[in-house]
Amino acid sequence: MACCFTTLQFSAQLVSLKSGDLFISKTPDDFENINIEKSEIVSNRYYRIASVSKVPNKLFFDSLLSSGIKILEFIPPKNYIISIPIEFDVGQLKSYGFNYLDKIPLAVKYDPILFESPLPDWAIDGDLIKVAILLMQDVDYSLFIQKFSQIQARTIETNSYAKIIRASVSISTIQKLIEMPEVCYISLVSPPAVPEDTKGRSLHRSNAIYTNIPNGRRYDGTGVSIAVNDDGFVGPHIDFQGRMEQNTVSNDFTGDHGDMVAGILGGAGNLNPMYEGMAKGVKMHIRQYYGSLPGSVQLHQDSGVMLFSSSYGNGCNAGYTSLTRQVDQEIRLNPSLIQVFSCGNSGSSNCGYGAGSGWGNITGGHKQGKNVIATANLLNNGNIVNSSSRGPASDGRIKPDLAANGNGQISTDPFNVYASGSGTSAAAPGVSGVLAQLYQAYRDLNNGVTPESGFLKAALLNTAEDYGNVGPDFTYGWGRINAYRAVRTLEKKQYLDSTIIQGQTHLHQINVPANVKEMKVMIYWIDREALPSSSKALVNDIDLKITKDGTDYFPWVLNSTPNSSSLSLPASTGYDHLNNMEQVTIYNPLNDSYQIEVSGFNIPFGPQKYFLLYEFIYDEITVTYPIGGEGLHPFDVEFIHWDPNFDTLPFNISYTTDNGQTWKAIGTVNAEDRIKIWQVPNQHFDEVKIKVERGSISDESDDYFTIIKDPDYLSVDSVCLCYVTITWDSVPGADRYEVMVLGDKFMDSIGQTKETFYRIPHNYNDDLWYTVRAINRNGTKGRRQVAKFYNGNTALNCSYGSNFESDDRVRCVGSILKFEDKSLGCPDTWNWSFSPNTVSFENGTSSSS
Repeated sequence: MACCFTTLQFSAQLVSLKSGDLFISKTPDDFENINIEKSEIVSNRYYRIASVSKVPNKLFFDSLLSSGIKILEFIPPKNYIISIPIEFDVGQLKSYGFNYLDKIPLAVKYDPILFESPLPDWAIDGDLIKVAILLMQDVDYSLFIQKFSQIQARTIETNSYAKIIRASVSISTIQKLIEMPEVCYISLVSPPAVPEDTKGRSLHRSNAIYTNIPNGRRYDGTGVSIAVNDDGFVGPHIDFQGRMEQNTVSNDFTGDHGDMVAGILGGAGNLNPMYEGMAKGVKMHIRQYYGSLPGSVQLHQDSGVMLFSSSYGNGCNAGYTSLTRQVDQEIRLNPSLIQVFSCGNSGSSNCGYGAGSGWGNITGGHKQGKNVIATANLLNNGNIVNSSSRGPASDGRIKPDLAANGNGQISTDPFNVYASGSGTSAAAPGVSGVLAQLYQAYRDLNNGVTPESGFLKAALLNTAEDYGNVGPDFTYGWGRINAYRAVRTLEKKQYLDSTIIQGQTHLHQINVPANVKEMKVMIYWIDREALPSSSKALVNDIDLKITKDGTDYFPWVLNSTPNSSSLSLPASTGYDHLNNMEQVTIYNPLNDSYQIEVSGFNIPFGPQKYFLLYEFIYDEITVTYPIGGEGLHPFDVEFIHWDPNFDTLPFNISYTTDNGQTWKAIGTVNAEDRIKIWQVPNQHFDEVKIKVERGSISDESDDYFTIIKDPDYLSVDSVCLCYVTITWDSVPGADRYEVMVLGDKFMDSIGQTKETFYRIPHNYNDDLWYTVRAINRNGTKGRRQVAKFYNGNTALNCSYGSNFESDDRVRCVGSILKFEDKSLGCPDTWNWSFSPNTVSFENGTSSSS
């Protein structure tokens, strides 16, 4: 007799959480016979976790939306939180490509640290715990607020736009909140944070080439287009207002990594000016990251995109691959194009270079390209982050190229919030943003001509602040990026270009001014792409040498022998036959002429164009932040930055509030430091400058900055048909206030007032972002308040009466209130117009207020 056995198949679904991987088993039958409890239903919808077997495309999302299904969140590797109408037949989900459906596991909805002990001090509020409650994105926020008001909680902050509530609650209340269907995720509130993006801008000297000083530099990347290759849709966020194109992004299933990258590169700081990116004027093209980096040339040629920024890896120390060849070739054939990459976060890994762990671990072949930039990761004080990947490239070339702040940067997150980002992923967009500023600067200085990317890369390499060992090294590359010094090279035209062929020698002369402490000369060329099977990537080899009175000065060279001792050695000097850049440094040069010798050592594909750049560093100090025109907030912590030449004497830092009559000490720092932490005085001052001095050498801020509060308690006070009245608290030391609203791209000024209220001409049905900042008696502007959102749904409460506003003969046309009634023996139309503090009307023959 035959026996038959039926096997019941179970599917184990992986849900990858930061707390660890979660596996859930479910039978296929339960997929269609899902039980919906009454307590789960919110506004005739309920929530589930669902999974797909393969990555969906945009058509998938469009089809779901038309059926009433809303995809709210993504959880790796292929899971979504979806919102389902109660009348929808979930059996149809299989036809859309879903292969799994279940109730949302509670572990998905909270951070385990909530139940750990002890909790950090900043999260404790007496017997309560400070938490952030994120709601499902399609929840009616106002209805939930009513429901939340019945819960024993102390509300700290509400954000209707982002659908977040921050409150102090008990442990038992946390457990109840986790089980509420409207709640998406609960965590501790963020710890007190020092804004790291502002410090990134000043560390890179990006702030010094976009200032608020009258007639100062105003390079914010305006007119420059950049592509960000990352994980999908960016935003929504008002920091990208009017400057973003992402119509080719097929889906947004991977997270908010791209939001962080885009914000560091080019966020405008519209919501919060403390988190402004490097180049707030750029046009950003958002692209889905693919390992093959397709479409760069087409986007460059069709849309004028100059720069592509990517923060992904594809293998550790992958060597010079076909992809490396591709990016080198793209830049060579399109010389205004450049690609900027993160160097990776594998600093302690052993990736087969031969020197053990800690060396040769750049993550990806494309990052080892000769014509690209790979970026190391710095703390905001300039020190290397241990996880930052080290060089050399697989053939011994210098990698990374540059170093920039990435660790702990605060940047944009979807739905008008900010979050912390780190790693070389956050360092690369810092370099990209500074490059955008330099593209704009070069065009401005050269009648609109677009520079070659190799020239701008060389300007950054040659002016980088030397960190680590003297000269280049395999940790910092050529050093920490310095936008100020780079733009000075452009402004002073300390460069030239030429072409060279095999065996040819060019001689150039440089006249060195007096009092120069250090001269740096660099040659750079966009090299031809190499054959991946070649043992060395360099194709065209040019040599640099400087001669003076019979003495030869040679470029820096590194020992790339694959052992830790050799790779740790400081650079020596000699002939370099590995890299497509060479730099000669001369300390204390004479006030005389030096001969630059450029030789075509091995040029199999000539002629080869090269750029020759030079920089003079004097016995001087340059204060770069605060540089002047800033509005610092009382009692905030700021990082003072300056650029000196090398010396062994310590620095003394001080500030003045009385036009230099007296100076108050901030402190002393060591000779090798370039940063001083300063707690700003807890009072307002109109005219403040920083001074950094060492021995007889000193420098001050270029102009005055102010210390003044931003206006508190900014809110909408009343709403009329054609205007919204906002109010705020008075600010000590304020002479007047500037009112700003979100315009086409930025927070635009719409007027100033000495009052603490302002009538903004505005149709009450429309959304509005608004903010205010204080201005002192000298006209120096303080930091503006974080922008506030008015959602256009507030009930009318106008001071001139509800009966008047409910009259169907009254309507709002733009910012004009019109009254029309031809049955009256009066003109057809009476127009009321609004200024900040008055309402006036006219009938064609007379006017009144």
